[in-house]
Amino acid sequence: MNAPAPHHQPPGTDGSRERGALAQRIALGVNIAAIGLAGWSLFPSFPTGQLIAVVTVIPLLALILTLRFPDRFRIGLGSGYGANLGTGCIVAAGTLAARTLSDVNLVSWLPLAAFAVAVAVVFLIVAIRFESQLRRRGWRILLASLFVGAYAFGTLGQFNTALDHSAPALLRSRVLSKHLGHSRLATHQVTLEAWGPFAMATDAHVTQALYERLQPGDAVCLRLRDGAFRMAWFTVAACR
Repeated sequence: MNAPAPHHQPPGTDGSRERGALAQRIALGVNIAAIGLAGWSLFPSFPTGQLIAVVTVIPLLALILTLRFPDRFRIGLGSGYGANLGTGCIVAAGTLAARTLSDVNLVSWLPLAAFAVAVAVVFLIVAIRFESQLRRRGWRILLASLFVGAYAFGTLGQFNTALDHSAPALLRSRVLSKHLGHSRLATHQVTLEAWGPFAMATDAHVTQALYERLQPGDAVCLRLRDGAFRMAWFTVAACR
């Protein structure tokens, strides 16, 4: 009897599987890291600064991996069997936007919101123009545009304060009331009487320690800065 012919695998099959498995592990690690940081951000112990920088880098890392290895990675949308980094990008974008809303005191939110909308619209136009397969799934493009806008909102809002080296203007106000933020984030807010750029009483975010210390009627000192991207912002502190 003739021996059965040996079965030959196509060259490179084992290597492709190993690379695919590695890509899946990398994507899983990125997504878990983003989800873990997002969960941590719900608590007062969340250290802003370095970890916000890490959250900012996650979508950029995903984009670099997708552009460098398009056959191994993808970001949610489109077709293909590459490892999906979309979850990490979505969670990171949402975390950045939420922390910006809860941590930063802007004099006006309009410029930041306008920038985020503009970025989302540009992304939407480019996606419709170049991703023909997505035109039949409009809700996916709209969802992606929403999170791209959220990422732009959070990133610019954080960098506007982190990169600001302007000299602060020192002003004073008085606490009218205080209350916890109406969200799942651990936010603490005080209502201040009219001061500086505000003609009416306005809410401001403060740290938990300052929130517990301040009482209605207490005077507070405010440091008003120009912002690295010309979006004025301020911080609240107890007057000495």
